[in-house]
Amino acid sequence: MTPSASPPLSAFPRKSAFTIATHWLSAFAILLAYGLVWTREVLDDETLRSLVLTMHRQIGMAVLILLVLRLQGRIFAVTGTSEPGQGSRWQTWMATASHIALYGLLLAMPVLGWALTNAQGHEVTVFQIFRLPLLLATDPDLADDLQDWHELLSWCLLGLVVLHFSAALWHHFFRRDGVLASMLPIVDRQRFDRSVP
Repeated sequence: MTPSASPPLSAFPRKSAFTIATHWLSAFAILLAYGLVWTREVLDDETLRSLVLTMHRQIGMAVLILLVLRLQGRIFAVTGTSEPGQGSRWQTWMATASHIALYGLLLAMPVLGWALTNAQGHEVTVFQIFRLPLLLATDPDLADDLQDWHELLSWCLLGLVVLHFSAALWHHFFRRDGVLASMLPIVDRQRFDRSVP
């Protein structure tokens, strides 16, 4: 599809407040989880390192809860999900595949972290309110393997997040189809649309 054939600005209806809120809360939680891990790497004090790791685990559980809410929102959405054409068949396929991979990693990362914590001999709590069941018994060797997988998938997730962000900018500045505006928590969408060169 050529740029001239792209859907006009505002062709994409604004997402629901629930969808927008869970999307941006998830994005914030993911960035915070990465920030906590990277901060822990430069800390020397073991007490602080332990505190930061605990916070990282709690944020991971928040990501998992938000994912469940987002999936429920998609499954039980009252409105249809059809949208104006977004390009060629391969572009549609790539968009679908990247979203599936993103959701898959958002599920795998917290669950792996949960299992890793158990294998290290610790329980996982959700905001200190309730304990989650044990997925695994204490197993240091398995914990090392899970740690490797957790780190590998974290880089995969980061790559997909960058791809997702780049695609949003491409939609806004090159296709000019209003996809980005439909997901932004802004009041004056028309003014935002007119900001596209």
